Amino acid sequence: MTINISRRGKQSILHIFLFILVILNIFPIFWMISSAFKLPNELFTRDIYLIPHVPTLDNFRTVIEEYDLLNWFYNSIVTTLGIAVTQIIVSMLAAFALTYYKTRFNAFIFYMLIATMVIPFQVTMIPNYILTSRMGILNTPAAVIIPNIANASTFFFIRQHVSGIPKAFFEAAEVEGANSFWIFRKVVFRICQGAILSMFILCLIDGWNQYFWPLLVLSSSEHQTLTIGLQQFLDHETGNRWGPFMATATLASLPMMIIYGFIQKNIIDAFVGSGIKG
Repeated sequence: MTINISRRGKQSILHIFLFILVILNIFPIFWMISSAFKLPNELFTRDIYLIPHVPTLDNFRTVIEEYDLLNWFYNSIVTTLGIAVTQIIVSMLAAFALTYYKTRFNAFIFYMLIATMVIPFQVTMIPNYILTSRMGILNTPAAVIIPNIANASTFFFIRQHVSGIPKAFFEAAEVEGANSFWIFRKVVFRICQGAILSMFILCLIDGWNQYFWPLLVLSSSEHQTLTIGLQQFLDHETGNRWGPFMATATLASLPMMIIYGFIQKNIIDAFVGSGIKG
């Protein structure tokens, strides 16, 4: 027996499925924000409710007064901006060089760079740690930034846009006597600035959410980032402080959520323009 489903029925099923996915992804965020405003006796109940019965700011007050929250924020901002800015600069220069300067090694270099995307972090973790240790930069923002200066995914995304620039633009600039640096600034950067901004935001989000590598190279509390500072609320001996933990997690999530909310359309448009789906 076959069941015929109309096109409208298929769309309804798809919308229901997508709605369930959205709920499953958004619910933990709402629960985190709600828990940040709950008293301890409300956190440990069998009842599930998103709106606190007695909203309180005590958890936020505890985080600010008893922990290095401001230092964590400052360190996160420094490392995140350092990673995002350097990744964009290196990726832009590499993409421009492989597009503008034609050599027989361009394809080989390109595929070698793309091949690094499949190398897991665990493979490069120990060599990077040894290098940062010998450089004497452990427990500093540089230890987080330097190993993340080059990123193949960022390079590939920007290269897709740079390679899409018509060659006539380069040729016209060369006829007028422009050098490569002028072409890079006035032609490539101007045309690709939308894609660069979108990738910059994605680099910010990635740098802001980094956890494992900063955990390895940042040991003291005053140099830790927000993601690493969260572990200070989890203690098997004195007990976990879930209220302050949720308050800090909420504060740590807000900046990137706000930034992404404002420019998500630009990011989607940039990915579509680069020929990358998903």
